[in-house]
Amino acid sequence: MSEVLKEMSEWLLRNPGGVPSSEAAQAALMFANMAWNETVGLGHPREGYRSAWEIIEADNPEMWSEFKSNDVEAMIDELVRYKKTHDPGDERRILTWGMLDRKVRVEWLAAAAPGVDSKWEMRLYGLVRTGEREKAIQFLRETRRMSRNEAAKKVLAVSAELGIRKRHEDRQIQE
Repeated sequence: MSEVLKEMSEWLLRNPGGVPSSEAAQAALMFANMAWNETVGLGHPREGYRSAWEIIEADNPEMWSEFKSNDVEAMIDELVRYKKTHDPGDERRILTWGMLDRKVRVEWLAAAAPGVDSKWEMRLYGLVRTGEREKAIQFLRETRRMSRNEAAKKVLAVSAELGIRKRHEDRQIQE
């Protein structure tokens, strides 16, 4: 999935085979992530991401010269078409993405099972992934009417699935 997202992001650049600035690479990856998740039903208002790319842009206002265009909406639309053409059956959902030493790293979830609210599930996994276990427990209690103990066990299961178990917290939840 990392290679797929990298390939999509390079599609936006004037010099796809070259080495973009870290700011242009981050912005392009963000746009690719937005487009990918939009095609699998996880679209968020694009305007909501503006502050993120403006922060990136503040570090390097010249980054736009590395893109084929500075029309973000059009670039994301182009990536949506790209994904639908090149990976139409791939319904994985991108949970997190990032770059470390110029290497793209993507964490993804399988396509939502039939009958599962994909946005709800992504919210739960996102809370757990970012270490907000108490918020995840509260989210489950509010949205699924689980007891605290049931919600804590579900959060523990999601943590294990994501490979982020914390032993001392796990013991507390199991008690």
